[in-house]
Amino acid sequence: MRALLPVVQERLPTLSAVGDLVDFLFVEDLEPDVALIVPKRWDVATTVAGLNAARKTIAEVGEVSWEAEEIEPPLRRLVEDRGWKAGDLFMAIRVAVTGRTATPPLFDTMVALGYERTLTRLDRAIDRLEAQATTP
Repeated sequence: MRALLPVVQERLPTLSAVGDLVDFLFVEDLEPDVALIVPKRWDVATTVAGLNAARKTIAEVGEVSWEAEEIEPPLRRLVEDRGWKAGDLFMAIRVAVTGRTATPPLFDTMVALGYERTLTRLDRAIDRLEAQATTP
């Protein structure tokens, strides 16, 4: 919560609105809507590939370097290398880790969630997408 407070403070009309912005931090078994995880320009297979690549990239950043300034550049390089639009991959990650399409800044949000929780939520989202893709 402490990591997000400076970045959400400017978005708060009142202090009581903070819960709506950061309640995803307090949910253990997040189950995002699969339809929201898949960006409009992507299909399920592309989203699975994108989240898998992002998960690998994030894992390589490592827990020791778990700061927004360390997470963002390798993910931007991934987008560039694959020819994707940043907004597509970042929205898929955002929904996978928060269950929402609108949150505080993505990389600060991931720092607040923590390394392990971010990876776990990405894994769950990937599993849900793969399950949907194999369901007739």
